[in-house]
Formats: sequence, C-alpha cells, structure tokens
Amino acid sequence: MSNFFQDRGAELQAAVDAGDAERAADLIVHSMLEGPGSITENLDRLIEGAQPGKG
Repeated sequence: MSNFFQDRGAELQAAVDAGDAERAADLIVHSMLEGPGSITENLDRLIEGAQPGKG
C-alpha cells in the first residue's frame, strides 16, 4: 500500500478518535478523488490504511 493511503488512513483514524466528523469526511472525499485509482478503489485502500495493523 502506498504511503498516500497509510498517511491518509492515519489522519482519518486520528480525526475519528478526536470526534472531528467534518475532518474525517473531508479526508474521505479528498482521498477518493486524489488517489491514484478509481473512486471505489481509493476508498477501499483508504479503509485498509485506517485499520490498525494493516497496510
């Protein structure tokens, strides 16, 4: 998995842990649009990156 998704996954997890739903939503949308794959591939890789011990 690329550093892009690992970094975004970590940022997403931190936003969720902090209760910052707006930041989490922004990260999800931007990651889906900015990642190297299709929107659904990017979302899948982002979810994998947000899971502890994955990636």
